[in-house]
Amino acid sequence: MLTSLVLTLTAEADAVLPAQLGRAHYAETLALIRRHDPALAAQIHASDGPKPLTCSGLLGAPAARQSFTVHSGRQYAVRITSLTPALSELLMATLATQPPSHWTLHGHSFAVCAVASQPEEHPWAGAATYEALAAAQLLQPAQLPRQVTLEFASPTAFRSAGMTVPVPLPDLVFGSLVERWNHFSPITLSPEMRRYGAERVALSRYRLESQAVGQKDQGLRIGAVGQATYTALGGDRYWLALLQMLSDFARYSGVGVQTATGMGQARRVGR
Repeated sequence: MLTSLVLTLTAEADAVLPAQLGRAHYAETLALIRRHDPALAAQIHASDGPKPLTCSGLLGAPAARQSFTVHSGRQYAVRITSLTPALSELLMATLATQPPSHWTLHGHSFAVCAVASQPEEHPWAGAATYEALAAAQLLQPAQLPRQVTLEFASPTAFRSAGMTVPVPLPDLVFGSLVERWNHFSPITLSPEMRRYGAERVALSRYRLESQAVGQKDQGLRIGAVGQATYTALGGDRYWLALLQMLSDFARYSGVGVQTATGMGQARRVGR
């Protein structure tokens, strides 16, 4: 099961907080998981590979700044996604079904007002299964579109050839998505999707800007935010189906590096 939950929070006092709260949100989420399933929390934290969750910063926060002020009584939102059944069930039970009264980010307490789990409740929320995402495209009798548009709501970057690449090129985007899919899904897709992205998918339109993300070593990692449209220049129905389903999967998996701590928040738009 795939889950995307959006928590609506109300600040209980004025405070100046770092603009990038992804690490603080990940720490609070991991603490919640640890209280209910210590073994799962330890497994997630110790994993060197892709993590089965993403944690956003405050949605809509001015990431280009170093800090910003939250105001008492004003509402904000954060998002958590899960890529595995066990984690999704835990998050649904502890957040969607019985939300906590408070959520702490960087030592500042917020009251939890609501938790959205469906897109009609919040555009970034949602729930699906790998099987449903695959069936919606692979079993679709109609002709599949050749274009998809993705929104990158937080800085998105990739590791390639030992370097950080701050541009969402087709092979990097769809290579990242297929690797995460194959790591967690019971349905295996062709890893050649990365090569298909490089050879047969064009970055046909974009509106992107670069933003810096602070690192634990006081360094900076540059990522892209904005929208990008990808157009398949060829390929049979299987590859077009993968292009579509992986674009839908981006809502849950995130794209690129450091998705557990706020980077790479992405979703398909303009459908």
